[in-house]
Amino acid sequence: MKKILLLPFCLSKAEQDDIDRMAAESGYAVVVARSTARALAEVRRQAGRGTREAVRIVGVVCDGRARKVWSGLVLLRLRQWGQKALGLRSRRIELARVGIIGGTKTVFGRRDCRIGLNVVDREGLRRALAGDDTFMIL
Repeated sequence: MKKILLLPFCLSKAEQDDIDRMAAESGYAVVVARSTARALAEVRRQAGRGTREAVRIVGVVCDGRARKVWSGLVLLRLRQWGQKALGLRSRRIELARVGIIGGTKTVFGRRDCRIGLNVVDREGLRRALAGDDTFMIL
């Protein structure tokens, strides 16, 4: 199983370094999301094209981005369903979500985001990296 950890750009450098060490111990490849499109492209590259190996993605998101991420997951789920309906094989994808403490509280924007000061819920991250707290299985 391929394991990928998606981190936002708004975490402090020290926080990112600590999370990198935790992820390396669990065998996760770390992707820092500067934009949604770049993050998805990097996840596709890490997952490997044409393979049917299962993928586990742990995403660290703030409250403001959670709705945007949720809509992307709905589209991914529809794509997986469409592949199965057409008789095509699709890979198994496990998704886990970890919240940011002190992230933005707005609906879609980046207002009130404390870039460089945000920290991750450590206990939630440990559980997600261990394989617990799976949000969705596609």
